[in-house]
Amino acid sequence: MESSINEFGMILGWTDLGLFTILLSGIQFLIAVWLKGKITYSIKHEYDNKLEEIKSVLSFNTKKREESAFVAELLAEWVSNPVDKKHLHKLLWEASLWLPDEETKELNNLLAHQGMTTTKQMLVKIRKIIQGKDTTVTADDLTSF
Repeated sequence: MESSINEFGMILGWTDLGLFTILLSGIQFLIAVWLKGKITYSIKHEYDNKLEEIKSVLSFNTKKREESAFVAELLAEWVSNPVDKKHLHKLLWEASLWLPDEETKELNNLLAHQGMTTTKQMLVKIRKIIQGKDTTVTADDLTSF
């Protein structure tokens, strides 16, 4: 092995062999740095995507809770039959802005004492919208005082 290195050194010259070794080491170092950066970026990118996904889910769940509280406040205000209807109007009009067409019409009919939908049925319909899927909860499952 030592003799082959000596022969290689004699053919290229010791200076060229030294330069070749330094150049090879430099290329190896640059490749290692590049690979480390690539792997680090890939992992960071994956974690950033997961973090955004988690933030999105949390934001959506927060929005669902806010909408649920909003509908509950609207119906509780309506059931209490307040003298001053300003807050009730505000809640109804806000709900009319984000509820789908059919549910908006049914909610307005319910509060105007028109139509066949009950308060509990309306809660179940809005619950389906907020949950984004069908529910096994029925109007009979809900309690009111």
